[in-house]
Amino acid sequence: MSSTRNPSTFAKTRIERVIGRVFSVAATSMSVAQIFLVGISHSKFGNPLYLVVTLGLILLAQLAALYTFWLGSANTRVYLWHGLAYVIAFIAYPFSVSDVESFPSDYRAWLWWWTGTAAIAMTMYLPKWWSFLYLGFMPVSYLFLRLQPIGGGVGLGSAILDATYILLYALAIQALVGMLRTAAIEVDASNDAVAETSARRAQLDATERERQKLDELVHDQVLNTLILAANADTPERQEMAAASAAVAVERLHATATEDVNDLEQISVGSFIDSLALSLRRGNTDVEISISKELDFQLPLAVGIALADAAVQAVTNSIQHAGAKATRQVHLKSDRHGLKIVVKDDGKGFWESKIPKDRLGIRNSIRRRAAAVGADVRIASSPRKGATVILKWSPNA
Repeated sequence: MSSTRNPSTFAKTRIERVIGRVFSVAATSMSVAQIFLVGISHSKFGNPLYLVVTLGLILLAQLAALYTFWLGSANTRVYLWHGLAYVIAFIAYPFSVSDVESFPSDYRAWLWWWTGTAAIAMTMYLPKWWSFLYLGFMPVSYLFLRLQPIGGGVGLGSAILDATYILLYALAIQALVGMLRTAAIEVDASNDAVAETSARRAQLDATERERQKLDELVHDQVLNTLILAANADTPERQEMAAASAAVAVERLHATATEDVNDLEQISVGSFIDSLALSLRRGNTDVEISISKELDFQLPLAVGIALADAAVQAVTNSIQHAGAKATRQVHLKSDRHGLKIVVKDDGKGFWESKIPKDRLGIRNSIRRRAAAVGADVRIASSPRKGATVILKWSPNA
């Protein structure tokens, strides 16, 4: 069963806040400066009330942007407020002008200095095609205003030049913002792809670990049981095979139900005694020595893994070291932790030349011990026997 994951917006959210902060600081700073440089001087040409109200609306929208992008939730709706405030100012502009005759020859309507920020604000808020509609409104409306006496009454060429400047300025900012947003979306998509790949890999790894766990169990318990059953030519060996079969069934059932509590612990002394008893029961010719200098608690999962690895090491020795080989197992617990040594003087081997389909050393010993944080060292060469050392420390 697959689930649809909503695309992340982390990078896009971050870039929107950065863009908003840059815009809010630039627009507010420019507005405050232009109020003193342009706005106040315009008040002598008409009704200052309209000027104060309309300029106040624009400045209020910019201050709202300053707050939301620096201290608030980065609400992009303030862009719309800014654009609408300009539209209101454009509609109210004729009412703020009364003394046209007193205009200087180079007079320019005060709206000119706020067209850029309004156009930028709306293009950053509106969807692509709606932003183009607003971009069309801005230069056309200002072109019409510049041709009128209240806007300066300039010639058509000068009016077109001003309108073109407004359009190109806004388009350039829109293109830059668009590239930043596209890059942020691509980063989010890339992060989503990485997260999805990682989740899929984790799922595959978990499945593979379960498969390896079952392979190891089948190899260690079931295969050994079959070997014992095949060689059960005496009542004692038949009883040993039956006991091994019972253990195999119990382990298979525990694996199927996951009936192993990783938090359960046992005494390392009890573990050593139990492992020694198990090894002696199944392998009467193995010499076992025990040294218990310190007792401490051993997680049950660690005990099971190390016991299986030790039994597998002994089983490998019995199967491959040769009939004349002698075997020794040393079990020791001290301040360094638990140490298990399985040694024989048999045929030996090169570990690098073991076939890949042989699971004993690779899975049942190395991988199983490593899964519980134990160290494994295997020393062997042809005709010089083999030594398997398992070490686990409670402080690791």
